[in-house]
Amino acid sequence: MDRWTSTGLVALVIAVAVSASTSSATPSPPGGIVEGRTTVNGHAVEFLDVRLADVGVRIGLADGQPGHISALDAIARRYHALAAINGGDFEAYGSLPLRNPNHTMITGGGFIFKGDVGDVLWFDAQNRGSIDRIPLKIEGSLDERWTFPNNWYAYWINRYPAGTQETITIFTPDWGERTGLSGGPQVQVADGVVTAINTSSTIIPRHGYVVYFRGESKAAAHFAVGRRASFRIVRGDGQSLGAFANAREAIGCGPRLITNGRVTVDPAAEGFRDPKILYASAARSAVGLTRDGRLILATSDGTIRQMADVMLRLGASDAMALDGGASSGLWYRGRYLTAPGRLLNNALLIVPKYLR
Repeated sequence: MDRWTSTGLVALVIAVAVSASTSSATPSPPGGIVEGRTTVNGHAVEFLDVRLADVGVRIGLADGQPGHISALDAIARRYHALAAINGGDFEAYGSLPLRNPNHTMITGGGFIFKGDVGDVLWFDAQNRGSIDRIPLKIEGSLDERWTFPNNWYAYWINRYPAGTQETITIFTPDWGERTGLSGGPQVQVADGVVTAINTSSTIIPRHGYVVYFRGESKAAAHFAVGRRASFRIVRGDGQSLGAFANAREAIGCGPRLITNGRVTVDPAAEGFRDPKILYASAARSAVGLTRDGRLILATSDGTIRQMADVMLRLGASDAMALDGGASSGLWYRGRYLTAPGRLLNNALLIVPKYLR
């Protein structure tokens, strides 16, 4: 089974009117990002049409760390981006010190967060993109044994453990130098070996991670200093990860809008329950792939189903929704095309080719 283991740019501005009965092919010059404004079924649309062969794609985090929030333009500038659109859903409300993302994120080939709802837009080392429904789970081993009593599991990667519910969470160096959490046990693993077990904020090794336990005492009891420990991320449905095992950048959200050139909107089937997603009209962001290697970033308003129509008219063969409402934002070369109404947790970035 495939698995992920622990061990010059030209800009054009074009305005195109698109009606319900017409379609439009946006010209895309070599090496270019095309900025466009259009109307689809009465809904104003701002979009960027990006030739993937001539740019890089990165997942950007507020302040460069999971759980932080900042302005979309600040995220873009941090990563020297040419363009940016808001990313996946996150815990935008409440008083927690950190705002957890809700969907899978990968950057530089490493998992930042594991989600289990919606779809994932991902890119390989050649910047080829795909959108897939990929349910994931985390499996662990002790002394290279993956069966009881030496196997273990985790619910999350880099998720702030709010509330009092039991959890097992892996914190990687992307989280920071320390877990910043009290309680535990907190199992420190460096270079594949358990090096310490603490009940206070624990250093996250540069070449390792910390497994944080709240409750789950039986699982925690199997860890001991000196034992070898590892984890892997596999599909929760037992299928092979396939090409996704080689993902370099990935961002999850959804629901799916278009599959192979057809509208395929079914939020409930993907695990979405929020009425804002199921049927409400709101500000929307979406991302799509075309059959000829372009990436489309778009913002508009309406229902999820109406956003699918937008992406279809813009030429996407596959598309999914991103976070919407006050999160919806699109930024290009120093200015907002659509300004978000709040600080954001993560973003999908277009960077110069040399940075990919």
